[in-house]
Amino acid sequence: MLFMRFLNGIILFISCISSVVISQESYDNCAAALTLCPNDTVVITNYLTSSTKCTNCEDDFSKVVCFAPKNTIWLKFTTNDKGGNVYFIADNITYKTNINQASEINVSMLEALLPCDPTTYKLVGNCVSNASTSLSITAPNLLPNSTYYLVISGNITNSNSVPAEAQMMVHLSGAGIDRPIPEISIFTPKQNICKNETFRISSQLINCKDSTNFSWYINDTLVAKTDTSYFETNKLKEGDVVGVSNTCFSACKVTVSSKTTKFSVTNFKVDAGRDTTIHEGEIIQLQGISSGDTFEWQPIISDLTTLTPKVSPHSNTTYYLVSNYKGCTLTDDVYIKVLKRKFDAVTSFSPNGDDINDTWLIPYLEDYPNCEVKIYSRWGQPVFETTGYTYKKSWDGTYNGNVVDEGVYFYIIHLRDSFNSAPIQGTVTVIR
Repeated sequence: MLFMRFLNGIILFISCISSVVISQESYDNCAAALTLCPNDTVVITNYLTSSTKCTNCEDDFSKVVCFAPKNTIWLKFTTNDKGGNVYFIADNITYKTNINQASEINVSMLEALLPCDPTTYKLVGNCVSNASTSLSITAPNLLPNSTYYLVISGNITNSNSVPAEAQMMVHLSGAGIDRPIPEISIFTPKQNICKNETFRISSQLINCKDSTNFSWYINDTLVAKTDTSYFETNKLKEGDVVGVSNTCFSACKVTVSSKTTKFSVTNFKVDAGRDTTIHEGEIIQLQGISSGDTFEWQPIISDLTTLTPKVSPHSNTTYYLVSNYKGCTLTDDVYIKVLKRKFDAVTSFSPNGDDINDTWLIPYLEDYPNCEVKIYSRWGQPVFETTGYTYKKSWDGTYNGNVVDEGVYFYIIHLRDSFNSAPIQGTVTVIR
């Protein structure tokens, strides 16, 4: 039993060790070469990498460089529109120190007329072998808008040694890859605006090749994307800040951004009151409020001097309270719904399916959603009943799905309204 516990402990220990694995770099082949960006410093390794050893394979470059492939990694870069000299530096190199493992690396820069095709490889700049601390490559007069490769391989000191594995910091610079610094500016015609004012904010890009859509922000929250260099909004509040950003360059992307200062928004109170329902002929007093310098009601009301005029509209009406303050204009509205006191129900209809006068219509009754409508035959038998009467709910001259006989029918309508407690009664004739 004691031996089994000891054995299980060993297995668990080995399992824990095996779970700590250094993964192979994704750029260990030419097709997946790591892109180096101008003047950026990145950390790379050639841990657990290998080489593809066959004629015309991607690592078949020993004929044009000063070393044979062992455990290679691939880097690449693209020159700018002008081309020119490019400088590569690798330093802060630290090596793995396994038994019989070498501690030197080899580096070269290649031109490939066809991507990763070794038959088109050509050495550019100096080739470095057996470097142990730091190294550099100078590649003069590189062509514009062209892709070049850097291949790095661990060295071996003898036939029995293990190729070097190292971590290093690499840096690429030079007139051949330098890019003008992209910039974005943001412009506003003014910083003091009115509440709800539709306002245009513009931007300008400089040195931003392959730009994308403009992203617009209010207080760092994305609110819009545009393919134009301007943005319009009427949602700005006191203290808001508008920002814009864009992304430049299809490779080695750079995001540029800019912000406005805080906006000052002129705001004052304008309230036309609550929407209200009245009956035809009723007088109602509007309850307007304004802290502006001046105000007016639209449509024009007879009493122009008060925020609380009395009105008696004959039909549904929207009144607008327009007020001004410090050059800003704000508007609020109030909707007055007018219920008709008298209903001119259609006295006859012909439900024959010709889409003409096929249902019994009662204008304005839809304004009373709680009304009750009942229809009876001449013998007092109920044939229709509903609460609320609209076009869709109007009687189509049927009872339980069957057409009723031609003739006179009686109706009773209860509006269920405090102003109209008495029922409305009458007759309607069905014509076939």
